[in-house]
Amino acid sequence: MGIVHFAGLGRSPGAVTSGLCYLKANEDKLRDEFKGKIVESVVIFTSPEIAEGREMAYDVVDNEYMRRAMRKSWKKNMRNSLKIVKMFLDEEFGEQKHFYIKVNVNDFSECFKVIAKALLKFHSPHEVGKHIWANITGGTNVLNLALTQVAYLSGFIPVLYYTFVADPSKDGKYLRPFSQKEDEFDFRRIWVPKTKFDERSIYIYEELKNYDRIKDCELLSRLKNKYPELFGGMEVSTFRRDFLNVMPGIGYEENCNYLTPNGKDILRVLSSQLVKALIRLEEYPKAEIERLFSDLELQEL
Repeated sequence: MGIVHFAGLGRSPGAVTSGLCYLKANEDKLRDEFKGKIVESVVIFTSPEIAEGREMAYDVVDNEYMRRAMRKSWKKNMRNSLKIVKMFLDEEFGEQKHFYIKVNVNDFSECFKVIAKALLKFHSPHEVGKHIWANITGGTNVLNLALTQVAYLSGFIPVLYYTFVADPSKDGKYLRPFSQKEDEFDFRRIWVPKTKFDERSIYIYEELKNYDRIKDCELLSRLKNKYPELFGGMEVSTFRRDFLNVMPGIGYEENCNYLTPNGKDILRVLSSQLVKALIRLEEYPKAEIERLFSDLELQEL
């Protein structure tokens, strides 16, 4: 059982490859943090334009490890980011299976759904799941935000990482780490501790959905009756301060609360089977998990 790496890919292949190369070179130093291969598989999320070569890669140099010198074997005319990454993976890791998924990298909702489904596929709660790390260096900000949200909601992506390049315009072209100076290049990790989702927010949205307008005290009273273990000892002032005032999608007018159109959208997302599965993954039957990712268009690289 090794590590599966989720990564977004844009026009800079090195955003994916340099971190993997660093991990391979430092595998022995990291051995106490994982079991199996440091890179068992890579799952790339990218746009159709990148995958099909309609949007070409920036200038790329296949350099020697920790040097800016170009390797003699490099084919300078390669401009398809996905093919460049595949070439790198084949050379560095041999006959291992890697995958890619086409997604609208500027649509948060689509990115979230695709990444969540990929997580469910590679980390089944009823089997020995894969270790999953996520590289948030490449791709779009929207895609990486979705990766981060899936990581925190599920608790099953314990490590986010990125490669720091001080001068991307000069050094962003390298496929491998190009300098041992940390102020020029560095590999950095972000630990994602497993947290518990506060389901009280879902219950508040659900209760608000039933009324056009409702006062604080009445809303809290109804929640106490339905969920005494969660709201039983709560004061109205605490309820207003810590929940109603800070939860998006809740309007307040004439001393009454109501669910705004944005609030209805939020409730729709939180109530989806996909989000519920991420939050309570261990409670879902295997057949239901498999149904949720059955339409995932995962292609072998």
